[in-house]
Amino acid sequence: MFIEEFHYRLGWRSRAQRPGSHAGAHRGVGLEFRGLASLLSAGDPRRLDLRASARDPFGQLLVRLYTQPSAVPIYALADISASMGFRGAGRKLDMLADFVASLGYSAFRAGDPLAVIGCDQEIRADFTRPLGWTRAAAQEISARLRAFEPVRAGATALREAAAGLPSRRSLVFLVSDFYLPFDLIDEVLGRLAHHEVVPVVLRDSAELELPAFGLARLRDAESGTERSLILRKALAERLRESSRAHDRALAQHFTVAGTRPITLIDRFDAALVTRHFYG
Repeated sequence: MFIEEFHYRLGWRSRAQRPGSHAGAHRGVGLEFRGLASLLSAGDPRRLDLRASARDPFGQLLVRLYTQPSAVPIYALADISASMGFRGAGRKLDMLADFVASLGYSAFRAGDPLAVIGCDQEIRADFTRPLGWTRAAAQEISARLRAFEPVRAGATALREAAAGLPSRRSLVFLVSDFYLPFDLIDEVLGRLAHHEVVPVVLRDSAELELPAFGLARLRDAESGTERSLILRKALAERLRESSRAHDRALAQHFTVAGTRPITLIDRFDAALVTRHFYG
């Protein structure tokens, strides 16, 4: 199976000790010049700078110092509640599976460790893998998602997952359709405030494809309850406007939290994710 790769970059320096591909904060082997130091204090004659040493008024031997590129911990907090089982133009859980597979491959290529945490009303051990460098863990979770039919309403365990992340600054993808209470979304984003958070909003174009007139049977994906409605043009438009109002309010909550979402419609798009970081 072909897995698309996407690329991400950060606007801050990683303090991780393990070498990687992102701007780091520690001295070491790298290409980013950070200054000069005496040979006695730096102790690395391989970096001896003869020209700088010749110009030094105190006659010291000077060596060049470089910043080591570092790895960054990556976390994917995934909503696997009932609404994520929606089937329309595609299936939201398949979009999530494609994202997790691509994230695992992309993090592996960048030299970053990845953890995946699946949540509905509890943190699901069968959809959770601890922080590690193996790409196989993400592929395993991806395969399980494709075979999974969610039935539990709500993703309240996202609170617990967010609170349980280590304090070291990380890149966190929060993946959901975000048909969640706004107070839950605000609490999760608040608990992740010291990380770089990227909400990934999954949408299906068929969710509100309603006829202008006729009998329609609507199903709440979270609760499973169904009801029949006689649709008129005005009612169909009110339902569409309600959906648009929800998305406008969601965007406002993201703005207040200082995050910028990625919205994926009908399918996973690796190029779109890359543009989020480089656009």
